[in-house]
Amino acid sequence: MAVCGTLAASALLLAGCVTSETNTTRDAERTKVEFENDAAARIFYETLSHGNRNEGQRESTTKFEIPVVFEYKHHVTTGPNAVFNRAVELCDTNHDGKITEAEAKAFAEWKK
Repeated sequence: MAVCGTLAASALLLAGCVTSETNTTRDAERTKVEFENDAAARIFYETLSHGNRNEGQRESTTKFEIPVVFEYKHHVTTGPNAVFNRAVELCDTNHDGKITEAEAKAFAEWKK
C-alpha cells in the first residue's frame, strides 16, 4: 500500500505544474486639450518630457497558486496616455479643456 501512495505522489510531482502568465497594457483614450498659444503648449510639453515617465502609470498583479499543481499570474499596466491625461488634469486647473500660458507656467513651477 505504501508503495502505491509513493508512486502516486511521485507521479503527481513529475507531472509538473500548469502555469499561465499574461501581461496586459490598458490605455485610456488621450484627453483632448487646446492651448492658449504656442508658448503654453511648449511649456506644457517640455515639463511633461522632463517629468517622471512612470508618474500616473499604475500596475497590478493578480496571482493564484496551488503549489506544484497550478499557477496563474496576470499583470496589468496602464499605457502612456495615462501619464499625459494626468498631466492635463493637473495643469488645466479650471478644467475648461484649454491650457493657458499661466496654467502651463504654474504646472512647470509645481513640477520642479
